[in-house]
Amino acid sequence: MPDFCAAFGCSKERNARTKQLGVTFHRFPKDKVKRKAWTAALKRRDFEPNDYSVVCSCHFKSEDFDRTGQTTRLKEGVIPSVFTFPDHLCKVRCWAYIIVTLIKCGEQM
Repeated sequence: MPDFCAAFGCSKERNARTKQLGVTFHRFPKDKVKRKAWTAALKRRDFEPNDYSVVCSCHFKSEDFDRTGQTTRLKEGVIPSVFTFPDHLCKVRCWAYIIVTLIKCGEQM
């Protein structure tokens, strides 16, 4: 079963071509609060990630990655933040930011 990026408007698929281009794919966190933050960042109505849902590296900033080992990993707590949304979605308040702020303040969701 192929892996497609879950980000709005992204059609990247895990295959030999994307691997050659250096695109990596990252599964949603298992932690419920972090998973909710990732889902909110995608701004996809009624989207519920499953255990196999992924987001490609194009939706993370370069400083979000730990490239010190053999595999490219995301640093702890990062949220996908690089998107090109249509204008009507850009006006929606970013719930991912609110959730991260609450986590940093020590509040539980």
